[in-house]
Amino acid sequence: MSEAPAGMKIMVSIGGYGVAGSEPVTLMAFKSNALGTLTILNKITYREIADEGFAFVTNLRLQDYDCLFKEEHLADAITAYKEAEGMSTIMLADDVARYRPRIETDGVDTQGQKYRLAADIGNAEVAVLALAHFMSRQRSIDSVGRMGDDIARLYQITSI
Repeated sequence: MSEAPAGMKIMVSIGGYGVAGSEPVTLMAFKSNALGTLTILNKITYREIADEGFAFVTNLRLQDYDCLFKEEHLADAITAYKEAEGMSTIMLADDVARYRPRIETDGVDTQGQKYRLAADIGNAEVAVLALAHFMSRQRSIDSVGRMGDDIARLYQITSI
C-alpha cells in the first residue's frame, strides 16, 4: 500500500468581483492531509496557468484547471468556510489575513443560518471562499479513497 501524500499545493485565480476594474488575483495555499487544515499562504502575481505540482482552482474559463468555481457554488462555499473557521481548519497567513471574507449573518430559517456577503466583496475574498469550497470537495474525495483502502485491507490474503 502506498503512503498518502503529506498534502496538496493549491493556486486559486479569481476575477470579476469587486469594484469595476478590479484586477483578478491569485492566492497560494497548502492543504495538510495529516492535520486536515488549509493554510492560505500568500498573494502572488496573477496566473492563468498553475505552476507545476499545484492544483488549480478558478472561476474563469481558462485553458486548464482542476476545479471550476461557479456562482452557484457560493452558498456551499460560505457554509464550508464558516464550518472550517469554526473548527479552526482554515487559516490565513498574516500577509493575506485582510482577505478574510466579510460574511454577515442574515438570520436563521428552517434550512439553517442565512449569510450575506458584503456588496463590494473583492476577488481575493472570493478566492478564499473558492479554496474553502475546494477543500470541502477534497475532503469527500479523500474519504472515498480511504474507504476503498479500508475495503482492500479487509480482503487481503495473508500467507504464512
